[in-house]
Amino acid sequence: MKSINFKKILPHIIAIIIFLLLSIFITKPSLEGKVVQQHDVIQWKAMAQQSLKFNEQYGHFPKWTNSMFGGMPTFTIAFGPQKPNYIHIGYVEDLFTLGLPKPVYYLFIASLCFYILSLTIGANPWISILGGIAYAYCSYNPILIAVGHDTKLMSMAYAPAVLTGILLIFKQRYWLGAAVLLVFGLLLMSQMHQQIVYYTLLMAIFMTIHFIIKCIKEKKIRHLLLSGLINISVGALMLATLTLSYWSIYDFSKETMRGGVSELTKENKNNTTKGGLDKDYAFQYSYGKAETMTLLVPNAAGGGSAEGLGDESKAIEVLQENAAALPNGFAQQIAQASPMYWGELLSTSGTVYIGGIVCLLFLLAAFLSKSEHKWWLLSLTIFGIILAWGKNFETINYFLFDNLPFYKKFRAPSMALVIPQLSIPLLAVVFLNEFIKTDKEKLKVLIKKCAYIFGGVIVFLFLFYFFADFTNSATTELSKNIKNFSQGQLAEFSRNYFTALKQDRQAFYLKDMWRTIGFIFIAFMALFLYAKKIIKPAFVYSILIIFTIIDLYGIGIRYLNEENFIDPVDYEAVYADNAADLAIKKDKGFFRVCNLAFPSNGSYVASINNSFNDAIASYKHNTIGGYNAAKLSIYQDIIENQLYKNIESWAANPLAKDSFPVLNMLNTKYIIVPDNNNPTQTQAITNKYALGNCWLVKEIKFVKNADEEMAALNSFDPENIAIVDERFKTTINLPIQYDSSAYIKLIENKNDEIKYEFKSNANQFAVFSEVYYSRGWNAYIDGKKAPYARVNYALRGLNIPAGSNIIEFKFEPIPVSKGEYITRFANIVSALFLLLCIFMVWKKKEYSIIKIDK
Repeated sequence: MKSINFKKILPHIIAIIIFLLLSIFITKPSLEGKVVQQHDVIQWKAMAQQSLKFNEQYGHFPKWTNSMFGGMPTFTIAFGPQKPNYIHIGYVEDLFTLGLPKPVYYLFIASLCFYILSLTIGANPWISILGGIAYAYCSYNPILIAVGHDTKLMSMAYAPAVLTGILLIFKQRYWLGAAVLLVFGLLLMSQMHQQIVYYTLLMAIFMTIHFIIKCIKEKKIRHLLLSGLINISVGALMLATLTLSYWSIYDFSKETMRGGVSELTKENKNNTTKGGLDKDYAFQYSYGKAETMTLLVPNAAGGGSAEGLGDESKAIEVLQENAAALPNGFAQQIAQASPMYWGELLSTSGTVYIGGIVCLLFLLAAFLSKSEHKWWLLSLTIFGIILAWGKNFETINYFLFDNLPFYKKFRAPSMALVIPQLSIPLLAVVFLNEFIKTDKEKLKVLIKKCAYIFGGVIVFLFLFYFFADFTNSATTELSKNIKNFSQGQLAEFSRNYFTALKQDRQAFYLKDMWRTIGFIFIAFMALFLYAKKIIKPAFVYSILIIFTIIDLYGIGIRYLNEENFIDPVDYEAVYADNAADLAIKKDKGFFRVCNLAFPSNGSYVASINNSFNDAIASYKHNTIGGYNAAKLSIYQDIIENQLYKNIESWAANPLAKDSFPVLNMLNTKYIIVPDNNNPTQTQAITNKYALGNCWLVKEIKFVKNADEEMAALNSFDPENIAIVDERFKTTINLPIQYDSSAYIKLIENKNDEIKYEFKSNANQFAVFSEVYYSRGWNAYIDGKKAPYARVNYALRGLNIPAGSNIIEFKFEPIPVSKGEYITRFANIVSALFLLLCIFMVWKKKEYSIIKIDK
């Protein structure tokens, strides 16, 4: 038996230690028992609370939640198999977390996975350490931790290792590559962040195209076919292993905003996409073309959208000098409407900065690298940036949105910057590895070319300072509003103010520009001194690693520092019951709540939009609002076309029963509003017209289509009339007759199973204040399946024969029932296949991923 060569494994040990220490330093308060105050995690917990409590009580998660938007599937919230699954990828993930708390291990895993990819592509361990740091500490990652996009970050963390598996297969390490691809592919996909999975697939496709071309040129057709077969087979096995989750979400998406299934046609939007999101909505978060400079200069676009102008702002000075001549409060409004940020995003928590040193190495690679990986990585970088521009490059992006499979399901094009976040440091690693291996004589010519590129970067940075307009569409709109408001009377003020604002933004850019110049100068000098044989490779590695850490860490802590961490008690305080909550909880019935208790200067109407973008109330009650990026399309239609108007009508006159019928049919019994006598408290106002869980109507009114159905909801009596689309006529085959003694009442609601008691001497038609969802809800009358209709555009209606009957609705989606069996079987197959791969790797003694070239 050979002894362990500690000299060879020492760099790997050092790499792990560096990655671990850096991750601990930036998240150190987590080890002290504190938690990150993450907005999105706070919202997720509120969304998932009902499902979590259900799981505690019944031992499995429900498939349906009543806590948001009148009810919706839980597939994108908190969901799992009905029976315990003892073989799953979670056990493997536990090994990589090293027993550390969240989010300490997030950046550690990201660094480690990119380190492995760098080794696999051929870089030495020290250069690979640089790559791991560059990928994990791009400023986007600390921002993701701060705001709570945990699944996105963990998906990004595993993505490099997925590419490693594919690359190993391409390099004829079939068994090892298959094992790596299977494990890390499952780890990535199990995070359930489909958009990052999609971007990872795009990166794999670019790599594969390069590989196909190479194999055809070298006439390695057998290797090409075998590699393709292995990759496809492992991919299919991964998908089968996660069938329960992915099939359920895919099926659910067809009925959501992301499925583009609204039946309404009257709005005739120009930017609709068949089978996907509306373009105006999907492209809201598009990166500006000039904003791409943030990859090289952190505050090139002014930092985060909440970045104020500061005490030394020239624009503020102009406002102060003209305060007396401006209308009351006008100066403050202008200051708030013109932050330092001048990018094109709707809002942003911070800048996407990849690092000056890394960007310089990438640019050197783009012009000088001779690596076989140059062109696919360079093409991938450009492609990712173009995708991130979104509506700012609509000629290409609108075409891709309409035609690229599944792409129309995703929003926020700026997220595509995760692609160059991986490709830029990877190509930088490739070039640095080439540079160090270059013959000393050739280095003399190479370093001269590097000097030209370095000088070009410096010139470009200064040109940007002098010629960028430091203005975005929001600034232009503000300027127009001032002119329209003052009818030209404030022309001089406006001119002076926006000139000063541009100067503020220029100064903000200049500060970080000098910072970037400092770092790229250090990097260039390290390469120059090596080329002149003044320093050895070890010094080059040390300089680049140390200053990359200083560079990226310094920007990262702008967004993730001790201020982001709080005590768990304070974290939970956001869910504490207010006066309104306590009053509502005394009512043990089954009803819904509308939350309007948001800061709005006392205006309920101003709080309406918040009601449908905040889930805190859903932590405590069943609500008609909430927060979710994949709402049911029919419910979104109800929100936009009815609920906004209904809430406004209620706020104007809570006693006008006929002016808010949709609120009533949704069984909205309580409305939470601020307490005018105590701004820190809330009060619950009872809506006495809420119709309850179910009721029997006297009349059915048929309409021709969804447009007529929605229009009919503007003014109707939901207590006595049900509006039904004609296509549901076949489900209503019994004539109804008024019976004063008839009744229907709720017996129990267990999320996935709802039971009612019914009694009548004549046939009846019942309306249930439950959201219509045909992909899984089944109705039963005395145990026999019965057809039901969609009524009032968003609810369920059932024709019931005379007699005493038990009515049940059961949520039985096929993707769940069949998907769970497929997942269980595929889990076993995956485990056996992984064991086979490990055995074959051991048998062939191909343990190392470093020496992989034939």
